[in-house]
Amino acid sequence: MKFIAMKTDDGRIKGKIASYRRLLHVSRQGFYKYLNSKDRPWKYQALADAMMTILAKDEYNDTYGRVRMFQALLIKHPEGVYIPSERTVYRVMDGIGLSHHPKGNPME
Repeated sequence: MKFIAMKTDDGRIKGKIASYRRLLHVSRQGFYKYLNSKDRPWKYQALADAMMTILAKDEYNDTYGRVRMFQALLIKHPEGVYIPSERTVYRVMDGIGLSHHPKGNPME
């Protein structure tokens, strides 16, 4: 969410919340939810780091799709990393730019 605010030196927001909400076209609840969560770390950062480690070990690992990455995570099972479903692995890969799009069959 985009956030534009005029802040004072001590970090407090000056101005009325209603004017910010109108400017950004968001609800009051959405505005406060953003303010509370903007400094929170990403939920899947440890999983993303484990994926990058798997890819860095071998130069041919860059062709890993979601299925192979999920299987590699299950086999290696990095310590302290929760491995969710294959779909979540796909979303995290897409979020960090590791999406693999296989080419079509050259025989067709």
